[in-house]
Amino acid sequence: MTAAPRLILHIGQGKTGSTSIQNALRNNPETLARHGVFFPETGRHTNHQDIFTYLTGDVKHHDPALGGARDDARKTALGKEYWEAARRNIAEAAPELVVLSCENQFRPFSAEALTRLSRELEGMFSEILVTAYLRDPADHFLSMAQQDVKKRPDITIPGETALRDVLEPWQMHGPGPVEVIRFARDTLQDGDVVADFCARYLPFAAGDLSIPANRDNTTISAEAMALLQAYHRGEIAPPSRYHAARAQRTKELIQTADAAEPGFSKPRLADGLKAAIEARAQDLGWLEEQFGLSFPGLDPAAMPREAARERIAGIDAVSDICAVDEARKNALLQRVQAAGAQKRGLGERLLAAFRPRQDAKSG
Repeated sequence: MTAAPRLILHIGQGKTGSTSIQNALRNNPETLARHGVFFPETGRHTNHQDIFTYLTGDVKHHDPALGGARDDARKTALGKEYWEAARRNIAEAAPELVVLSCENQFRPFSAEALTRLSRELEGMFSEILVTAYLRDPADHFLSMAQQDVKKRPDITIPGETALRDVLEPWQMHGPGPVEVIRFARDTLQDGDVVADFCARYLPFAAGDLSIPANRDNTTISAEAMALLQAYHRGEIAPPSRYHAARAQRTKELIQTADAAEPGFSKPRLADGLKAAIEARAQDLGWLEEQFGLSFPGLDPAAMPREAARERIAGIDAVSDICAVDEARKNALLQRVQAAGAQKRGLGERLLAAFRPRQDAKSG
């Protein structure tokens, strides 16, 4: 009788190279199969969020205004379809290792959701390991702020026990032991998260995988962050109807302008904000006690906790978290408007030409 495979549940954390890991595995199905590794179908996503939706019965960020119960049911049914296909493949191909990966699962789950997942997996695998890479709290906050403004108007403020809120339910109700790894260039294999993941969890296949050299998500400047936030808040308009039809088009214009405009630099947290984030976090001692993981250089005592809470509570705009060069921001806006104008229709161009004359008359 064929032995049951092992299962790796990779749950993030977000902004720790999860997409790069997933792409490396998705792009090498034949190589993985030769080594007895199975990475199930992900559908239109890079990750297994649909499968996790079915396994947990929990649709991430349920919003009735955007989809509602019918959309949730569709996502759950799609996840069930992918999971049943994965089960058939496991039964037929008898892999030694199965990997499910989705950084969206790094969030607080109810006991009910994780118990459901555990029951769905029960009896299928000889061993199940839940694993996550964790980033320094202040570094992670800035990286997540970049991701936020690319998609929405507001910056998400993490809870004071954000890591414990996620990891403890997995410990208590999940299907297997939890392992965490510090995400830092000096601790990762070859300074690379894909190489590190492969070395840890599929060393027998690592040398044969074809992995692109450049896999980093695009880092944008503080000025581009501020411009994106202003766009999402309706403070600046899309440069054309073409760009108004899809937010992604304006986002791409801003990122292209950011790369072309002189003076680019990576954002840095404003003075005192790193200390505030560290002082506000209340689960770093728990993390070290439970997993033996700590972040070098942190000093939670550098700022009184109440002062840290007050500092974090005041965050609203990009300029609250990092310095924004207003002159460069305005130059970016001009680049965006000039590039966007090329997509304007005849009516829009005539209106744009006519408006200055009307403004002059009214003045």
